[in-house]
Amino acid sequence: MVVADEGSLDMFRGSLNSYCVLVLAVGALAVLMPTGVAGQELGSLYVEALDGAGQPVPGLTPADFIVSVDGDPVTVVSAVTGDTPMRIAMLVDNGERINDLNATVPLRRGLNAFLDTLPPQHEIGLFSIARSPQRLVDFTTDRDELEEGVGLIFPDSGAGSVLLDGIKETWERRFEDEEAFPVFMLVLTDNALMGSNYSDDEYADLLNTLVFSGVTIHTVMLTTRGGSQVTSFANNLTQNTGGIYENIATATGLANTLTSVATRMGEHFDQVSNRYKVTYEIPDPPGAQIGFQMNRPGVSVRLFPDRRMAQ
Repeated sequence: MVVADEGSLDMFRGSLNSYCVLVLAVGALAVLMPTGVAGQELGSLYVEALDGAGQPVPGLTPADFIVSVDGDPVTVVSAVTGDTPMRIAMLVDNGERINDLNATVPLRRGLNAFLDTLPPQHEIGLFSIARSPQRLVDFTTDRDELEEGVGLIFPDSGAGSVLLDGIKETWERRFEDEEAFPVFMLVLTDNALMGSNYSDDEYADLLNTLVFSGVTIHTVMLTTRGGSQVTSFANNLTQNTGGIYENIATATGLANTLTSVATRMGEHFDQVSNRYKVTYEIPDPPGAQIGFQMNRPGVSVRLFPDRRMAQ
């Protein structure tokens, strides 16, 4: 038996045999979900199940997973693999710094390199965030349409980045409830920050909403003058959501960097698509510890709090 303190997520990625029980503080791994039948609160965890040869085990059902709270078994509602493609909002700063650096062509090349590299099943929406959030292409898998949208990106002279407003508006207006794999891909410069003034509490609310909803934020940052508020916010958002943060000093590096990020995102999706999302009923009161056990011999498991990249 392994006991993990609340927040010690690194411990959750260890391997367990099929009869070992992992006991966790409820808040450490369980992800609260919307209520189910008759207002029942639901929680979830992610399980990678492997056979003796280290290969994913297909076809597991809720009966193969045993979840308990404070030692009492709870109902496992579902156990499904997470092979739903990513839904990626690509937010691009096309403001003053792009104009200053004469970087329109390298920016477009970089965005197209990302589109060409990311596996085709993933939906992408294209948005610009200079001066005000603007939707260029709604979520689609049509790469030709997206590349046409890239061609519509021009620098907005004198405009700063509305990074936080862009993220908030895009999340609230363009994503669906209970999104399976929500992702933001930020392509930014060390531009000045524009838009609403967020208090510490308002920023914390936005960040908590994104983290709680399972959002991953990746960032490619073009920094030529030592950073800005945009740099600080983007770094914080990326770290707290388990994403990739890449800093480059020249616009000509955008294509290679965005190609690399798209490759890593695609590889990560292949890894996590075999994880089972195990959903269970949370008792009232919720209890203090979650116990997990496999009900099938010869299967080893690894537990994860979500589908984000391990940091």
